[in-house]
Amino acid sequence: MKYLSAAVCAMAFFSVASFCHAGVIFGGTRIIYPADKNEVQLPIKNKDDDTRHLVQSWVSQPDGTKAPFIVTPPLLKLNEKQETILHIVYTGPKELTNDREKLFTLNIKTVANVPEQLQDKSRLQIAIHSQVKLFFRPQTFTQHDADTAWEKVTFSREGNMLRVKNPTPFFISFTSLTVGGKKTMPIDKTLTPAQALMVSPLSNMTMVIPTGATGSVKWSAINDYGGTTTEKMQPL
Repeated sequence: MKYLSAAVCAMAFFSVASFCHAGVIFGGTRIIYPADKNEVQLPIKNKDDDTRHLVQSWVSQPDGTKAPFIVTPPLLKLNEKQETILHIVYTGPKELTNDREKLFTLNIKTVANVPEQLQDKSRLQIAIHSQVKLFFRPQTFTQHDADTAWEKVTFSREGNMLRVKNPTPFFISFTSLTVGGKKTMPIDKTLTPAQALMVSPLSNMTMVIPTGATGSVKWSAINDYGGTTTEKMQPL
């Protein structure tokens, strides 16, 4: 099972005892929810030998507002080396979307229990908030169409701008998008790399081509399983 670490370690330059609760890992970097399924599941594990973790989970819209899902259990304690399953259930209308995928966010917040040997000392304790993309997919969509959607993206150049067109009903998340071997950049500098390199279904986006970059556009994308596709090229 491939796991994504929910680990963040704080580096503190002051004289307190601190620890890094890097132990909670979960089984996937993205979740596909077919509309005809009653639920989807996500494995979660505490890999620590000596630390328990409190885990809270919920699904939200990308903007953080409430989404029509429940996660069970919503709150749980993971003992040392314990593994369990999060059950994600859609509770909204049957016909949420028919012509395209819809994006949600699975939120997983973890807080480590303080080891006994540190309970009488000053310490730095951090809550880790991890997010996993959840794609709600209409039941009429085939796996073949999902696997090949990234190949159908087209590109055009207008000066130093790269126009990206996604004619498919799937979200496309690029792992690489270059022109002449140089990475393209988002217009909005406030976007995270994951946000900047994802084009929504049946829509367009624009990237900035680095000065002096010429030649073909090359790209690869993330597949349903969290892996990377092969690279494809298109002349501009």
